[in-house]
Amino acid sequence: MTGGEIEDDVVADARAVLDAMAEGLFADLSARPAEQHEQDAGPAFAALKRTRATTLLVPRECAGAGASAVDAVRFQIAVGTLAPAVAVATTMHHYKIAALARVARSGDERASAILKDLGTGARLLASGGAESTPGRDLRTLGSRAVRDGADRLVTGLKRPCSLSTSMDVLSLMAELRAPDGTPEGYAQVFVPAGSEGLEREPFWTSPVFHAAESHAVRLTGVRVPDDRVFPLRGETGRRFATDCYTWFQLLISASYLGVARCLATATPPGRRAGSGRWTEAFDELRRLEARVTEAARAVDEDRPDGEQLNAAVRARDGVEDGIGALGGLLLRAAGGGTFARTGFFTLLAGALNAIAFHPPQRGAREGIGLEPLDAESKDRR
Repeated sequence: MTGGEIEDDVVADARAVLDAMAEGLFADLSARPAEQHEQDAGPAFAALKRTRATTLLVPRECAGAGASAVDAVRFQIAVGTLAPAVAVATTMHHYKIAALARVARSGDERASAILKDLGTGARLLASGGAESTPGRDLRTLGSRAVRDGADRLVTGLKRPCSLSTSMDVLSLMAELRAPDGTPEGYAQVFVPAGSEGLEREPFWTSPVFHAAESHAVRLTGVRVPDDRVFPLRGETGRRFATDCYTWFQLLISASYLGVARCLATATPPGRRAGSGRWTEAFDELRRLEARVTEAARAVDEDRPDGEQLNAAVRARDGVEDGIGALGGLLLRAAGGGTFARTGFFTLLAGALNAIAFHPPQRGAREGIGLEPLDAESKDRR
């Protein structure tokens, strides 16, 4: 067999995972090179809907695939291998659905109805939650939902908001208020993307993950039915917030590991066995993947909430600590010719460091849902 007939082993891994979980998605994503996806991910987001990959973590009883946390981690690694910005952006979709699914499984009919709508239509969900601002309490919100009869009028600003162009629904963290302004707690508000009063504004100018569609989204008096407002009260609210952080750490870590795998493909398959740098980097990559997968098992085994959260945060921190150096090794293994042909892989190597900027950042790990973190995981440096 010629070199061109031997499938890249890294891409072969992605094929196996995607074919098992979303038939047709590998073919759709691999039809375009990763560099094209990073320029325009719209076709990739459309493929996720078409193959119903958007229902990965929607429970089966709500018209979804009901995948495990371990499968979701593997899925995001595979997507990131083929389309880096798509993996990072869709983390915002999957983690919010996973947290809502746990509430639905506890018997909450409103959560189940929202998930059935998302699952039946294979809808893509953008998430307007915490912004990555060091030193800012995660409970400091920029959006409010004021009671108006049977509805809520939602006003606020989320920036950046990934998937802002391709989303079908925006899930927004908001402060609930009575008509006279009296606070009524917090809620997740599910806003249809085509709602009157919802506008997108330019925001993301960095070339890193530009295709993630991270505009600013501004809402001005957007009317949302009360059955699409999910209050975060008591134990349910605490648990939902904790689950959001747990799942986010797992899936964002997996997505960046997928980005590293994409960078690994810059070294031709025939040169990998003879490259000490490539072998060292890929061994480390597999070690980090195993650590994230083990943290995902804590979720699948339904260990105590605090144990799940701490395992996920420690896994994310391990990825954050090691992935920058790993990217440097992979870039050097690819050789100087990559600089002459394209700047894409150099961009990816730098993009790996962006995992440090996703909330909850080190030094800003206080707030609702993070109380179960131990002192080591809070890492206030």
